[in-house]
Amino acid sequence: MDRSQINVRLPPELMERLDKRRVDLHATMGKIPSRSDVVRLALESYLLDGAQIETDLAQKHKSSSA
Repeated sequence: MDRSQINVRLPPELMERLDKRRVDLHATMGKIPSRSDVVRLALESYLLDGAQIETDLAQKHKSSSA
């Protein structure tokens, strides 16, 4: 499988949440996944659910603009 590497900088709060999620996933994955694994899972989920996320963001934006 061909892969490209990206470098992502995250604030400390997001890193803490990422690490907590890694530990949470231990129960379902049987191991603590790497940070890269969790970021890949999050991106896949975000991109697959992109249409719903865009709808949610648009509704949130409308609500905050009103």
